[in-house]
Amino acid sequence: MPTSAPSISPHRWSPWLLGPALLAVLAVGLALFHYFTGAQYTLPLQPVTQFKPLPLTLDTVRVGLAGLPVRANAYLLTQTHDVAGPFVRPVAAIAFLAVLAGSLIYFLATITAFGRPAFVVAMASVFFLLMSLSPDLLGVFDAQRQYFLVLALVALGLPAYAFHAFWPTVPRWQRLGAFAVLVVGLSALLFVRSSYSTDITALQLATYATRSGAVAVALVVLWLGFENVHGLLWVGTMSEQPRLRLGRLPLLALSILYLTLLFLYYWRNGVVQLTDTLRLDPLLFLLPAALVGWLGLRRRAPTYNEWLPYATGMAPIYLTLLAIAAATLGYALATLNDPLLEAARQFTALAFLGCGGGFLLYLIFNFGPLIKQRLPVYRVVYQPRRLPFYVVYIMGVGLLLITGLRTHFFVLDQVEAGFYNNLGDVTRLQSEQQPEVTPIALLAERYYAESDVLDRFNHKASWGRAALYRFRFQRQNEINALRRALSRAPSPRLSLRLAALYNEPADFFDRQQALRDGLQATPSNAFLASDMAQLYSRSTLTDSVDYYLRRAEEDAPTNEAVRTNRLAFLIQQDLTAAQQWATDHAASGEQPALQSNELLLARITGQPAPAVPQLKAGEGLSLPTFARLYHLALARDTSLLPTLRQLRQEPIDSAYHEQLSFLLALTQHYGGRLAAAQATLQPLTLGTNASAAYYQNLMGTWLLQQQLYARAEHLFTTAQVNGYPDARVGRAYAFTLNGEPDWGRTSLPAPDSLDYAGRLLRQVLTLSYPADYATAPDSIKAQFLVVQGNTLPPAQWLPAAAALPAPVRTEALLAQLPRAIDAGQLAAARQVVEQFALPPATKTRTASRWNVVRGALYLAELRWTDLQKLVATGYFTAADQPNYLTYQALLAAHTQPATAGKQFAALLREAPFEPEAVLAAADFYTNQKKYQQAYDALVRGLEYAPNSPQLLRAYVLATIPVGLTTYATDPLNQLRALLSPPEYATFLAQYEARRSAIIAATESWN
Repeated sequence: MPTSAPSISPHRWSPWLLGPALLAVLAVGLALFHYFTGAQYTLPLQPVTQFKPLPLTLDTVRVGLAGLPVRANAYLLTQTHDVAGPFVRPVAAIAFLAVLAGSLIYFLATITAFGRPAFVVAMASVFFLLMSLSPDLLGVFDAQRQYFLVLALVALGLPAYAFHAFWPTVPRWQRLGAFAVLVVGLSALLFVRSSYSTDITALQLATYATRSGAVAVALVVLWLGFENVHGLLWVGTMSEQPRLRLGRLPLLALSILYLTLLFLYYWRNGVVQLTDTLRLDPLLFLLPAALVGWLGLRRRAPTYNEWLPYATGMAPIYLTLLAIAAATLGYALATLNDPLLEAARQFTALAFLGCGGGFLLYLIFNFGPLIKQRLPVYRVVYQPRRLPFYVVYIMGVGLLLITGLRTHFFVLDQVEAGFYNNLGDVTRLQSEQQPEVTPIALLAERYYAESDVLDRFNHKASWGRAALYRFRFQRQNEINALRRALSRAPSPRLSLRLAALYNEPADFFDRQQALRDGLQATPSNAFLASDMAQLYSRSTLTDSVDYYLRRAEEDAPTNEAVRTNRLAFLIQQDLTAAQQWATDHAASGEQPALQSNELLLARITGQPAPAVPQLKAGEGLSLPTFARLYHLALARDTSLLPTLRQLRQEPIDSAYHEQLSFLLALTQHYGGRLAAAQATLQPLTLGTNASAAYYQNLMGTWLLQQQLYARAEHLFTTAQVNGYPDARVGRAYAFTLNGEPDWGRTSLPAPDSLDYAGRLLRQVLTLSYPADYATAPDSIKAQFLVVQGNTLPPAQWLPAAAALPAPVRTEALLAQLPRAIDAGQLAAARQVVEQFALPPATKTRTASRWNVVRGALYLAELRWTDLQKLVATGYFTAADQPNYLTYQALLAAHTQPATAGKQFAALLREAPFEPEAVLAAADFYTNQKKYQQAYDALVRGLEYAPNSPQLLRAYVLATIPVGLTTYATDPLNQLRALLSPPEYATFLAQYEARRSAIIAATESWN
């Protein structure tokens, strides 16, 4: 055994190496980050949400035994995938330039202490870097002259030479500070004086740094070419116990396995499938090689110490070059510049294969017997006895030259193609910022075309061209670019984007072929399988939908889009299975599309709505979050009112303004805020399109429920004219309930198109009382009393309803009792209420309607104690809140008149459409001598019921004390048409008497 070299003590860490070490770690960390996230940020996958309308009946407005449905569309959500971008990455470019600038500072400060030959070579590399950046193209001084380049060469070259030749004793930290000031100053001047924005400037510099960065990568790869085999030797022979060290055969086996993988990578054109989803990537071999290279750099000193010392020369140079190389690869990974990455992979594989094979031969020839004896050979590995060390690089560089000659040095073309790709990205960004300047876009396309020529159909250039075409809505050109890229190599993202472009019904088979080809190349891609399932959901091939959904679930069981599509499929096929699936796979966290479908399922099946995260205003609504909010609102969740109001005011959500207004009105209505709901919905009813027709019908249905028949009839008519045929039945009911049965009869559509409510009304309108009444079915009798019960003799109103059988009697009684109370039949009404009404506290819609009648009866009989008990314990639905507020206000006026103002203010705010409520408020304010408030209350009431005789009479009288009698002329003309001549004459005399009294009192005072 040869004599071992003196043991080298571990090197004490020098603070001087802290800066380059941090730069190297930062650069390697960024490269790893971009390795795993580059595609996510540059070509992000985006779910594309589709809405499938599902008609729902939200509520039924009862008109006796008939029900007018309140319909709305729910939306079943499914999701496919699209690819956005490719996005240009200015932040990645700035990070790359920052590492480059920091490395340059340390490099300059280090090389000034070198000997003359090493210093000259190092400064030449610095000049090469500065010239390759082409900074004068940014127009710092003059884009046609290289003034800035000359300035940079002088500003960095002269101080470096001065430190090297004249001031060699200046401490390293002062040199570092001087070069830091110079580099930072030059960088600031470059960015401040640049003719372009910061982003464009950074991208331009990063683009022109491509070639010099590629040289740095090549140097580092060659330096590390054998370090992985060295690492195997080091780990295998470093143990203190000989029996735990590797012998010759195990070391040979591991090394040959490693080299075989590299050979296969080259032989199979870069495709070595390790597992179903994992391929060999030679770039990952750089990580252990870089680590072993750094740890073994001091032991490697015999190979370079004639040129450079270890501590002040090779160590910082190694770290700075490693930082530059890692930053270059990181920027290529961030931008998915596949020509550069493929060149780096092929060069790394060949360099590691040649140098690693040469180093293995070097070990066998020099240390084979020692390895066989299980001796710690790693300690003397750089002290050969037979074969010199430079043979390793002869074999490595020789293999690179041989393969380069075979391929005409295609790796250089790939580097150049990567450069043109970066140049195309910069120009494309400029064209998007200046879309009116077409030549910029043409120039960008030309750069991508140059890249295509150098590296045929490389994906980066194809994505860039597709982005140019997409920005200008050239769909077919984009399709052609993507198909050319797929002819080069398969890519799931390319397949997804191409499939997304086939979005017309006639494109079914083209989309199918794109997805099928993608699945054939990557069978385990869940996104492709999910999109194929959604494609088949357009057909009747439900087994194919289920098959591809299962494939997607196997590969991505927690993916929101896959789970959303599964639940949507089950909702359409089997509600029971959908409920069971939703129970077993409930959404967690923020999964709005899936949660929207869960809310829809609960709405369809009548189950309680599942809990979902609270929506935050100001973040902007997406289609899934809007759908989730929409279905929550359909569930009548009144806690959404503040959120809906705020969202309506957000400019970012302006696209959803109409639907948010609808949801707000709906939530207000079912929360008992009926007037506010009408005010919110009113602007949506002003159009003449189909959407406005729907809102007109909805408003008409609500007004019909509130017994505002004239306004309801107008809205139903408008909705029918604007193309909403379902409004015809509601219109017929509005006419009939408004005392115009002939118009109601002619408004009904043909019998064969009528629903139950329409058929029932047609039968009622053809019924003649009393001739046909006795022999009519009980349901027809009850419905006749509901819509035309006032045509009977008053004495028959309640007996006719009470005589009906129990299933239909309630509706008839609830319709006839208000008429009887208004006619003064209080005793008979009291008897009917006591006999048939439900208990006041019963929480049903029917009990609430009984409570409305009961309250009217108590008011008519002035039974204030009973009314107080009813207000305290009775149940009133949201639709009956106006009546409840009326009873509450009148009770307060009777028991606590001093504080009743608040109740009447709330009454006018929430129920201005109720004539009785408005009259009660006006009487209260008149008794309080608040004549202006009384007048304002009546004005507001007439906005909702302009033809109410009671409101018109009260309004005419209210104009007298406020001195606005000139405004009484038109209401008096309306009353002349609405009242009989005797009634009108009596009222006119009353009006003149009051007006005269006010005038006389005023003249007396004057």
